[in-house]
Amino acid sequence: MLGQDELERYEQTEARELIRLLEMSRPQRALRAPPDFRLKVLNKIKTIPSRRGVFSWLHVAFTPGWVPALSTALLLLSLGANIWLGTRALGTSEVRAVRVPMPAHAFQKDMRPGADLGALVAAQDAEREPNAYGFAGKSTHQKSFLLGTLYAQALAYARSGNLEAATRRWQAIEQALVQTDEPLLSYRRNMRQWLQHEPPALEQFQAFLPLFESSFELYAERAHDQVLPLFQAGAWLTNMRLAAAAGDAARLRQSDEVAYFLARLDVPKGVEDRLEQLGDLMAKETLGKREIKTVLKLLEKMQQLLG
Repeated sequence: MLGQDELERYEQTEARELIRLLEMSRPQRALRAPPDFRLKVLNKIKTIPSRRGVFSWLHVAFTPGWVPALSTALLLLSLGANIWLGTRALGTSEVRAVRVPMPAHAFQKDMRPGADLGALVAAQDAEREPNAYGFAGKSTHQKSFLLGTLYAQALAYARSGNLEAATRRWQAIEQALVQTDEPLLSYRRNMRQWLQHEPPALEQFQAFLPLFESSFELYAERAHDQVLPLFQAGAWLTNMRLAAAAGDAARLRQSDEVAYFLARLDVPKGVEDRLEQLGDLMAKETLGKREIKTVLKLLEKMQQLLG
């Protein structure tokens, strides 16, 4: 056994050096998460009992400091869910050639600066109020296209600062979501309680609304296989119309997203034909005013057929 002097010497030399090396080996905050981190988080969430609610912790008061950070975290989760769902539906060999549409709020954020998205939505929807959407008689998966449309419109209104119009769109979404489970149920409950405050803060609404997309995707995973792609199509077509109306040709280069919808949507032949035409146009290196006008007409017709 080591003597007292040897133990003291060890504590002063080798032991301290070992502790220093262990401290240096700890992961630094700047390190990136492993590539499969998002999918592991998604799988972990799926194991939580539904009665507790994935979003049960959202009952705490919303503060501007952490809501944007939470929005970013849920965006990452949304991307992970989309990649996983795309791989399951299309297979590994096919998903490489098909790009999942980016989240609707991320698309709008990257649109041409200065575009008044709320004004563009109002111009396109001047003759149709939110309560005029025909939810009655539609199945859950058919309603999801309209949900995606309303969600993208709500985002656009919120982004332009029109909180009143954005909340009307949210109320129309609430009207259509009759029965849902977690995490969407907790999200709806918290949104409902938060909107009761007078007046709700625009900044917080802008940060909290995008979380609907992530929670809906997790809910849609257990629903009809057309719920998610129809929801995505509703939001995507709305955003494409906004980009076309704003003359943002760069944001119309979405041929890979068209391939995603052609692979996943079960739609009428007329919609499929127009999607193929849209894909051909969006694959062009440049889009002039004439092509953008054609894109806009195709988008309008597809919304009519699906909505």
